[in-house]
Amino acid sequence: MHPQTVPRGFLRLYILSLLSKKPETGYSIMQVIDEKTEGAWRPGPGTVYPLLRSLVEDGLAKPLSSKEKETSVAYSLTKEGVKEFEVLQQSLIGAGKRQKVMFRLFSDLLSPEVSAKVFVKRSREMFEIFQDIIGQVSAADRAMVLKELKGVLDEQAAWTEAELSRRTKRVER
Repeated sequence: MHPQTVPRGFLRLYILSLLSKKPETGYSIMQVIDEKTEGAWRPGPGTVYPLLRSLVEDGLAKPLSSKEKETSVAYSLTKEGVKEFEVLQQSLIGAGKRQKVMFRLFSDLLSPEVSAKVFVKRSREMFEIFQDIIGQVSAADRAMVLKELKGVLDEQAAWTEAELSRRTKRVER
């Protein structure tokens, strides 16, 4: 993955996300990103450490004291950092429309056949990610989300069945 394919500001948001869960060192942040992206994206020390310093300067993160000078410094969010991360999370909720628009533009670059195959592949990949995260959702919210997903999948299955049936009838004629 070329660094320019990662949206501007994404690394800052991702670091805030990691720090919202537990303290991390610059090295551990780089390792997590490398593992999550299966090596496709590897922001280096020249990117991660200046960004951590910037978060500290902005009052969003703080270094935790280390007992040994040779030990890597871990960082955690400040109260302001937690607030900033919450605001950024809310702004991501609105990103769905931009994502849909970009997918429409992207699909214009491809033939309808290839675009349809990409859609199915991405749907499968998104479902795999969903399966990984749904267990982390509270029981009450999980039930609500799963019911909503079932409704969406039922609608999609009904449309797909109708489309297959319609096309089968057309071929039989």
